[in-house]
Amino acid sequence: MILTVTLNPCIDLLLGTRGLLPYDTNRVVTREEDAGGKGTNLSRVAAELGAKTTACVLLGGGTGAHVQRVLELQGVTPAIVHTQAQTRVNVSVQDGSDRPPTTFNMKGGPITGDEWQQVTRMVVELAAEADWVCLGGSLPEGIPVDAWRTLIGLLRPLPVRILLDADDEPLRLGLEAGPHLIKPNLNEASRLLGRPIAGVEQAASAAIEIRSAMAARGAADPAVIVSMGAEGAVAATGEGSFFAPPVAVHPRSTIGSGDSLLGGLLAAFGHGKDWPEALRWGSAAGAATATTDGTEIARRGVVEELLTRATVRRLP
Repeated sequence: MILTVTLNPCIDLLLGTRGLLPYDTNRVVTREEDAGGKGTNLSRVAAELGAKTTACVLLGGGTGAHVQRVLELQGVTPAIVHTQAQTRVNVSVQDGSDRPPTTFNMKGGPITGDEWQQVTRMVVELAAEADWVCLGGSLPEGIPVDAWRTLIGLLRPLPVRILLDADDEPLRLGLEAGPHLIKPNLNEASRLLGRPIAGVEQAASAAIEIRSAMAARGAADPAVIVSMGAEGAVAATGEGSFFAPPVAVHPRSTIGSGDSLLGGLLAAFGHGKDWPEALRWGSAAGAATATTDGTEIARRGVVEELLTRATVRRLP
């Protein structure tokens, strides 16, 4: 089972307009909304690909109830800590061009101390049935900056693999506790190492460097994926280093593509695939999500079609 933990879930609301005029009235011509957040997106894709997955989420109010319904409809089992604060709504505006949408992300929270303690107890309890525990996304107001480090410390004694997908200080602190897998993008990897990273060669070197640091902190068989958007992804693993070139598609929206890569990867691990093949699944899932409109996720049929074109090669 794949357990995801999303402390700051949301409704992703995408509004379509014909052009975008600042300081003026813009008429909405299309509207789409889905459950959002790194862990929830990962769970949605993994479920679409046949994996059993539970999403531990902090949800409150009518928006939280909507997130719960979306997860259930898409085959994800929600494990809910109910909050006094209403679940946030992130708004993106697509102006009808081929450019990325303009996005407005709310902060989320505040979360009470008791609600946070409920999360820690729930995660440890659910992890007893999990193969992977996936921690990711931003932190709402009220959640301590070392939340991921705390959860990883509680999970390390258990026979479970831990994925961390975060940024900035929460990522740096989380790494101290020894997760098994992280997936920074180029910008996140650059911030982590304190230098600019661009291109396959630099990304691969960065992944190896970060993996070595994780091993030095005691992580068992660590792995690092650096996602590069339209350039593909590289991975440094115990089986070697690999490059997944981008699958040629006509992208419509990149929202959730990185989360979809991880959903495809972990679903493949659940089917007994090795690292190169699992990375190929992840590459196909990420590309499939990029072909969807707005906040939609990859569909199994599209992933299976793209798998016929997805490749992975070993790096020296």
